[in-house]
Amino acid sequence: MRLNLEKPKVSIVVPTYNSERTLSQCLESICNQSYPYHETIVVDSFSHDNSVNIAKGFGAIIIQRKCNPALARNIGVANSTGNYVLFLDSDQVLSANVIEECVEKSATGEAGMVRIPEVFIGKGFWSHCSAVWKNSYGKVERAYWHKRNITRGEPRFFAKGQVVQAGMFKNGLLWGEDYDLYNRMNKMKIKEATCESEVYHFEPTSVGKILLKLFRYGKSLQDFRQDSGGRLFLLLFNHSLLTLTMVARDYRKSPATTTGCAFLLFLKTYYLAIGLLVGLLNVEPKE
Repeated sequence: MRLNLEKPKVSIVVPTYNSERTLSQCLESICNQSYPYHETIVVDSFSHDNSVNIAKGFGAIIIQRKCNPALARNIGVANSTGNYVLFLDSDQVLSANVIEECVEKSATGEAGMVRIPEVFIGKGFWSHCSAVWKNSYGKVERAYWHKRNITRGEPRFFAKGQVVQAGMFKNGLLWGEDYDLYNRMNKMKIKEATCESEVYHFEPTSVGKILLKLFRYGKSLQDFRQDSGGRLFLLLFNHSLLTLTMVARDYRKSPATTTGCAFLLFLKTYYLAIGLLVGLLNVEPKE
């Protein structure tokens, strides 16, 4: 890649909370990037495990504050020194050329935001089914986004100044905060691109962890609906139907996987609905 002598710096922001299971692999993948001009900012919500010590071991800048992922990303941006910002989750691992390719597309193609293809990995039956579902969800997006009413994956790599100009993430959102930011930046006519290098995403290891995450997301759905309108939910419904059809087609020789994906979709919908109800009633469930 040919750039000016002054290499643009990339700030990678990683929110953490009890993330020791995958954090080492995440931070190691950052250290192994082919593009060396970057800083890593870990915004930790006072983890009870070894997350902070792991981050220290990789030389990350550590900021501790009780916060959700949206606020953590905003804190990371506010404390960053890079020209670009990459938002990475603690259970994600970058392939070696992701940052280099994103910088190239931004610096030479003037893209203010770059999508990174995501591959989901699951260990154990339910984790595998969740990964199959999400990978199929991505296949549907690539096949139909330009001609069907479905959602698209949001960019993770941005020109920092344009994120700030767009107003950054809305701190109160637990779900859809990335879509909300992208929607605002899209309305600003900010150019976007997609890189070929991938990011790998580890799914939770148990169905309970998957559903607990969905319950928490559900509690934020009302806030997201008020901010962004209800059109997204129709897009998600259409996208899910196409995904279920693709899973049934691609895994017809594995009925257990197809059945597991369908049942998991049912459970996810149920827990989202329960979370939404709790959010509407503003009632915290008993421990």
